[in-house]
This record gives sequence, C-alpha cells and structure tokens, in this order.
Amino acid sequence: MSGTSSENIHGTALVIGEKGLLIRGPSGSGKSSLCLSLLRRAPGQGLSARLVADDRVDLSLIGDHVHMKAPARLQGLIEVAGFGIVRETVASSAILALVIDLEERSAILRMPEPGDRQIRIANQTIARIALPAREASFCADILLTLLAGGHV
Repeated sequence: MSGTSSENIHGTALVIGEKGLLIRGPSGSGKSSLCLSLLRRAPGQGLSARLVADDRVDLSLIGDHVHMKAPARLQGLIEVAGFGIVRETVASSAILALVIDLEERSAILRMPEPGDRQIRIANQTIARIALPAREASFCADILLTLLAGGHV
C-alpha cells in the first residue's frame, strides 16, 4: 500500500481525542465490545470518542500517515453481541496512532521489548499493544490510562 492506495482489513477502528485506534483480533475476541467500552468510558475522562469502522476497515497511506475509514455500506454500524447491529456516532476517518491486538492472555508478554510495542503498517511504524481477548472493561481502562498519560 503506497501513495493513496487502500487496503481493506478485518478490525474495528475508533478515534479518541485525536488518536486513531485499530483493534485487531480473531472473530469473537471482543473487538466490538472493546470499542463500545471505550466509546462509553472516554467521555467520563474528558475525551471525545467516535466510531470509525466496525468489522472492516479501509486503510490508506496518505503522505506519512495511515488513514482509517469505514467502507460506505458499514459506516455508522457496530455489532452488539447478543443483540445485533446498532447505529453509533461516527468520525468519517482517523489517522492511525495505535494498533491493539487482542490475544489469549497466555500469549501476551508481561514486559515486551520496545520492538514488540511497534508494528509496520503501510511502511509506517505504528505503536502497538497486545491486550487480553474478551476483557473489554479491563482493556478499556488500560487504553484510557495510556492515552491520558500521553503514552500513545
């Protein structure tokens, strides 16, 4: 992916304040649940939060930034497990600042090396964190702590 080309990936994207977050993980790992937890908790921390895309995310390299947006047919929609699809307030796009990989707890390094806290996407180095799958509330608290502390 280069120039203004784009790639469609499986994931969920949102923007908190000015930071674009991309949540990745296998089906059923809690991507949408974590997104909803962040959308509801961020305003309590004085941060704006809006959905960018759920399930599928279009990534485009524009200049030195990876931009995220929803495919047109999915814009504003998010899955609520056990209920179905609902509408949510959206941001039309966001610049990717952090990749969150939802993994099994046993696979997560307790003290990762600096190189393990980054990933290359579209030839750009992006901050990365691995968090436990299916633990939306816990992960939301960690992410809001990192954002509030300026670590992202």
